[in-house]
Amino acid sequence: MTETLDIPEQQSATDTASTEAETAVLGACLMATPAYDPVAVAAERLRDDGDWFHPHHETIWRAVLALHGRSKPTGVPMVEAELRRSGDLAKAGGPVRLSQIAAQACTAVEVGHYADLIHGYARLRRYQQALVRGMQMARQADPTAVTDAISAHQTELEHLAADTTDADEMFGKFGDHLGEHLDGLETTVEASAVTGLSDLDAVLKLRPGNVVVVAGRPAMGKSAMTLGVALANAESGRPTLVHSLEMGRSEVTNRVLSNRARVALHHLMEGGPAVTEDDWTRIARRLPDLTALPLWMDYTPRVTPGLVRSRIKALTRRTGQAPLVIIDYIQLMYTDQRNTRQTPYERVSEVSREIKIIAEETGAVIICCAQLNRGSEHRDGKKPQTSDLRDSGQLEQDASGIILLHREDAYDPESSRAGESDLILSKNRNGPTCTITAAHQFHYSRIRDMGGDRADD
Repeated sequence: MTETLDIPEQQSATDTASTEAETAVLGACLMATPAYDPVAVAAERLRDDGDWFHPHHETIWRAVLALHGRSKPTGVPMVEAELRRSGDLAKAGGPVRLSQIAAQACTAVEVGHYADLIHGYARLRRYQQALVRGMQMARQADPTAVTDAISAHQTELEHLAADTTDADEMFGKFGDHLGEHLDGLETTVEASAVTGLSDLDAVLKLRPGNVVVVAGRPAMGKSAMTLGVALANAESGRPTLVHSLEMGRSEVTNRVLSNRARVALHHLMEGGPAVTEDDWTRIARRLPDLTALPLWMDYTPRVTPGLVRSRIKALTRRTGQAPLVIIDYIQLMYTDQRNTRQTPYERVSEVSREIKIIAEETGAVIICCAQLNRGSEHRDGKKPQTSDLRDSGQLEQDASGIILLHREDAYDPESSRAGESDLILSKNRNGPTCTITAAHQFHYSRIRDMGGDRADD
């Protein structure tokens, strides 16, 4: 009498899984030979974390992968031995179940198709689960934080849509695209964003997917520099997005007007009679150009990587081009998980990694302001180093470029270099590391090339 194991089917199995497809793929793996390796074909299409609907199928699959990874046969006797060794044989249904599965193997040409079907059903289940979680979040959401709830749900759906197993184009033989790459070298690669500082643009080539960190101690000009970069990039016709976490709408608007109209910032901050007739004339002259800029501002106080991704995708759909993104500043960002037990180090590390992934996924250039610790203040000359980045070494690893801001006159007002800022390019994957000297004009909230003001100012 043949012993069989009755494994209960979930009621929704016909809607969200294919038992036959799972059995067919596993059966093929159990019938593998040196000349016929279905495990590699299936592994390219399946994820380990949840693609299998039936737990005993996943247990068998893990044993198959373990053997395959050690270059061992994956036939029924070896898989049975592996499951005995791990103590999972009963969980997998026993020797009889392995033999039954092997008897239902599909052909070699069908393995890929059935594996795609298994993965497709798994994605469908994840999608349904995400929708259920979305409904639960909607019921429990704080009415004052609906945007956060929507952003978290949208982030989860975007991760599902990305589907890491659909990355076949990211994997392949080196020589397959070599000719295409050599053909591309005949064309000069233009930067996808500009900083407006000619010496910096000459060495820091901002390419799609780049993340640049602009770091410095307080009052070194991080906001002035990055806001100037945003304006220069927008003036070149490229879409630009600024996430201002530290300054509100009024302060940023005053800084933009001061920067481009050359109106003293303290006049605008004070308002009223302090704004002179000449100031109003200068502002009026610049107003049409500023209004037409492809520049978007986001003053949302609680910014997460999910929100940044959503904004980038919305602007890309609207303009047809991935924007330059400024985040001022990264240590004020939150994670999408909203884990209250995270240390600042863990939070910034997670945010940094997500920002890098977002840049690569969307093709955006992202420039993040960052604070430095007090390490430089205990050094001769007070010059900052990359190791001074506060809260996380992950920022240093993820960044394509790191610019450290330093001003001698911040520590010595009588310095012979008063009015000069050093832009220390301490990391640059697209060019050399060097120090660039620029002029700071903080009364106009800007950092400029040392060559002087533009003629049209």
